[in-house]
Amino acid sequence: MDFRYSTEQDALRASLRGFLLDQAPPARVREVAAGDGHDRRLWRRLCGELELPALHAPAEYGGAGATLIETAIAFGELGRALTPIPYAATMFAVEAILRLGDEEQRKNYLAGLLSGERIGAFATGGPESADPAAATVRAERLDGHTVLTGVCAPVLHGHVADLFVVPAALDGTVAFHVVRAGDPGVAVARLPSFDITRPVARLQLSQAGADPLTAGEPEQRERVLDVARMLLAAEMLGGAEACLGLAVDYVRHRRQFGRPIGSFQAVKHACAEMMIEIDATRAAVMFAAMSAADPRELRIAAPLVKAQAANTFVLCAGSAIQVHGGIAFTWEHDLHLYFRRAKTTEALFGSSSQNRALLADRVGL
Repeated sequence: MDFRYSTEQDALRASLRGFLLDQAPPARVREVAAGDGHDRRLWRRLCGELELPALHAPAEYGGAGATLIETAIAFGELGRALTPIPYAATMFAVEAILRLGDEEQRKNYLAGLLSGERIGAFATGGPESADPAAATVRAERLDGHTVLTGVCAPVLHGHVADLFVVPAALDGTVAFHVVRAGDPGVAVARLPSFDITRPVARLQLSQAGADPLTAGEPEQRERVLDVARMLLAAEMLGGAEACLGLAVDYVRHRRQFGRPIGSFQAVKHACAEMMIEIDATRAAVMFAAMSAADPRELRIAAPLVKAQAANTFVLCAGSAIQVHGGIAFTWEHDLHLYFRRAKTTEALFGSSSQNRALLADRVGL
């Protein structure tokens, strides 16, 4: 494996980074977060001009025909900027429909999601989403149709979603289903979110009509979750890099006892530790993204990189706050936003300890 991004992939990263610096500066992120947490103007531009939701989808469904590597790069840059758009929620829904939907379902649902005209939400973020015993939604057949009853929470950007992909238990197994917002029996309520840049909601279903995604093999359900773990790891890497950047910029200019505090040994060690962990995580994320086409490789790489990236992001957010001192604890400083994102993302699709346990189980330890 050539362990480097291509020229085109580097160009995508540079283009997106520059675009977000201009269109989603911290002041704009805070402004959107104070509202409903969805920057519609930016979402339209990212979908229309850069085709972010369509990156790794096949061309026959309206996709750009790229790979999960490009999507991972997009996740990294959006995580670096804490961009308040429903990209993660939509992409996890897209992946589920791509892997588990039949031809008709792909044609019906993907065109709107890939163009950005529709927003999707993946109504699960737990580590046991494929476990029937842990399912919070039950499916049943009623008058020849599938209906769902139960509660999903928290659902990323659920309050602005047009459709949901919901795991539901039926006859001892879990299958993913598509549910449309606004249909009878579907109620969505926004919840308080620790991460104000990524709002969440509760999805309440009461015999709501659903379209089962059952065309894919059963192991594809776990693959959908592994892709989500890998993409979240890429997002967390971007956030960790932003924390280190903020810390380095601060210690170069903040002076104490007549010299920059970056010259103090303790501060140097803190920044060096962040850099070492980021370098290791970057290598893991690149490997996982480049291995994503091979389900056997991804099965091992996904829980590993999710655990690694979560620990790195939490470490960097915490260390950057310590380096800044008291100012970082104020509402006006941006670092607390990264800390909030680090702690909430750490829990999605399993904590670090849960992902390491999953990895050990998969390799037979």
